[in-house]
Amino acid sequence: MGLWTKVERPAPPTTTDYVEAGEDVEKSGQSLDSRGDGQPHHVHPEIEKNLVRKMDFRIVPLVTALCSSNARIAGMEEDLNLHGNRYEWLLNIFYIAYIVFEFQALMWKVIPPNIWAAFVVFGWGLVATLQASTQSWATEMVCRWFLGLFEAGYGPGIPYLLSFFYLRHELGFRIGIFLSAAPLATTFAGALAYGITSGHSHLANWRLLFLVEGLPTIFMAAVAYRFLPVSPEKARFLTEEEALVAKARGVRQVGDTVRLGGIVWKDIGATLLDAKAWFTAFMYFSTNVGFSSLPGTEQSAWGRRAECNS
Repeated sequence: MGLWTKVERPAPPTTTDYVEAGEDVEKSGQSLDSRGDGQPHHVHPEIEKNLVRKMDFRIVPLVTALCSSNARIAGMEEDLNLHGNRYEWLLNIFYIAYIVFEFQALMWKVIPPNIWAAFVVFGWGLVATLQASTQSWATEMVCRWFLGLFEAGYGPGIPYLLSFFYLRHELGFRIGIFLSAAPLATTFAGALAYGITSGHSHLANWRLLFLVEGLPTIFMAAVAYRFLPVSPEKARFLTEEEALVAKARGVRQVGDTVRLGGIVWKDIGATLLDAKAWFTAFMYFSTNVGFSSLPGTEQSAWGRRAECNS
């Protein structure tokens, strides 16, 4: 039996049958599409299950891996003369820039996701690398500001990107995996820093760590450009039939609408008036506060992926 089966005499679906044309995909967990000839077609649930599993292995790990980190190393205080509350300002300036430029999440609707992600990942990788060359607190403050600027364009747009591929009841778990990158990265921060700086280098330990963490991030920009899917129908890892199924899932959920190419300001206004949007923002804010309040977090990592939770 092929992937698509033209329905001539629909029968009530069961858990192993095809989806009936009028059934809600959110309730059935199945999806449908049409070849364009006006005749409905149905998708076998096992096909859809395999599709979701395939996207889980290709999309979620990629967007999670693009999150990097920047650690505080002994010796930086002396080299950059971080006396008084200067170190705290290095922490705060990042979040100030991140909040100010978080509107960049809208760019995921204007620019193809792989291009925008590559741009912001390259930007923060370059800035993270340049931190290794800073000679003063003022220069480091500038670097931290631009680091927050670039990273604000990434994390907040990931839920929107994932919504291209997942249904509502599937989306929360995948976003949870993405957000877990922050505390997971911090878990290995100390061991990573020790391993990198335990040798004898001509560079200061903290400069070496910035280089080791910043340069691979620049490389990941190319990975994002090459492998991050723009939409289900353009995902290279999906076959033509799988792309049709993935597209049909999105159409069934939000309708046949254009999700890239521009901003509808009326929709933004409606979102700002929707209480659910504010509750969601409060949830993410609480996640950031909780993570940043973990013992030793601020002393061992500079906002390590807490920005990915915003």
